[in-house]
Amino acid sequence: MHAAAVLALLVLLPLLAAALDADCAPASCGNLSIRYPFWLSGRQPSYCGYPSFGVACDRTGAPPLLNESYLRVLDINYSNSNVVTFHTNLAGDPTGCRGATKFNVSAILALSLLTISRANRELFLCGNCSRRPPAEWLPMNCAGSAGAPWFVYMSHEPGEADQEISSAGCHCTAMPVMPGSELRAPGDYAGLVRRGFLLEWKVPGDCAACDASGGECRFDADKNAFRCLCPDGSRRPATCARGEG
Repeated sequence: MHAAAVLALLVLLPLLAAALDADCAPASCGNLSIRYPFWLSGRQPSYCGYPSFGVACDRTGAPPLLNESYLRVLDINYSNSNVVTFHTNLAGDPTGCRGATKFNVSAILALSLLTISRANRELFLCGNCSRRPPAEWLPMNCAGSAGAPWFVYMSHEPGEADQEISSAGCHCTAMPVMPGSELRAPGDYAGLVRRGFLLEWKVPGDCAACDASGGECRFDADKNAFRCLCPDGSRRPATCARGEG
């Protein structure tokens, strides 16, 4: 290669890398900082994070939407790899009579690398019971079929409510709520739902190691894999350590 061309290439590579860096610089969305593995949908290229981690800001000032779903993001904790979200259908129905029966987050999370944290508590909305439920179940201000009352109940351990639900012969919908939540009165339902619940993520690649090596974390859609963008413009499988191809 001609010496002048080599020199031009050496000059251009850092400039190209800098342009890529600007595209994926951490961005603000309300009071949230959006960075890898999340990316700002509509304002950043999708390679700035994982495809299903797109966050869309709401012009009304409402919490941003996650991956064009019904989930809105209240907080992102990058050090613990978890995110607090709430379901708009539930939060928009303070009685719980309609929203809880339609709660279904599994389809949203199926391909997203996000999972419902086991640290959450479980809130049950139950109706159409064939027998009287336990005394600690609180009656809700709504009715099931044939005017049957509905009840709300919070379990303390996973699977704890199964036996009680079975013995009362109820139809129940379970919803995750934040760790440490307490249910003392039926009116607490709306506040618990608005507080949201924890989702956890685990994505391929060690972003911290990439950052420490002077690189920036990216997603390669062609290879469906993590890549570390290095100052010379190259994309490496893990870090910008010398000798890694």
